[in-house]
Amino acid sequence: MQKKKKRVLIPLIVLAVLLAAFFSFFQFTKMGYLLSIRYKPSFREIAPNVYINKGNSMSDEEALSIYNQATDRVTDYFGELRCRDTTTLIICDDETISNRIGYKETLTQIYPEKKDYICLDMDYFNVDVVAHEFTHAELHSHLSADTQRSLPTWFDEGLATQNDYRERYSTENWIERTENGKKATPLEDMDEPSEFQCSDEQERQYHYLCAKHEVAEWIEAHSVQELMEMVDKVEAGEDFYTLYGK
Repeated sequence: MQKKKKRVLIPLIVLAVLLAAFFSFFQFTKMGYLLSIRYKPSFREIAPNVYINKGNSMSDEEALSIYNQATDRVTDYFGELRCRDTTTLIICDDETISNRIGYKETLTQIYPEKKDYICLDMDYFNVDVVAHEFTHAELHSHLSADTQRSLPTWFDEGLATQNDYRERYSTENWIERTENGKKATPLEDMDEPSEFQCSDEQERQYHYLCAKHEVAEWIEAHSVQELMEMVDKVEAGEDFYTLYGK
């Protein structure tokens, strides 16, 4: 009798553990929460792949206006926007949820398929930041996860800031702060995320400023189309710096 009870009890315990692990992943881990966002009762979808938390202080119409202005800007820049189907925008003014998924982040998850999740709280939900993050997403849509990780951070951020019109990234500010390039941060000092996204906020913003100017100069000498052709060649296995230096 005891053996029969054990044979019944052990599978039940295993099932309970698996269910608990499943629930914990989708409720308490960042990626699990994002993967299951469409099923969360605290969110609603206001456009394809655009979610806003219920009770948000901003109306759906206001949120969609900002989203449309930003994505129109990015579409105009690239000529098309292929990342719409692979990018989910999450707008949130609930601090508890934002603490879990991030206040301003673009996260790439690989499984079950490669997708970007842009998480923004209300301090960052404006046309410039949304355009910035969707430019990241458009670049990422051309790349595998391995190629994406191999690109220098200054290039990824320098491209994203092309559609970010905030004054702190302006050419005038670059001229003043870098003394017309004399004090610009060398590219090799902004290659890695840990170098670029340093702890000092002023230095970090300086990196964005220098990266934007660097990529803008390359595009002025070439074109956005040539830049994306270069990205596709890097994805095909060619060396980034060899292509970038041409």
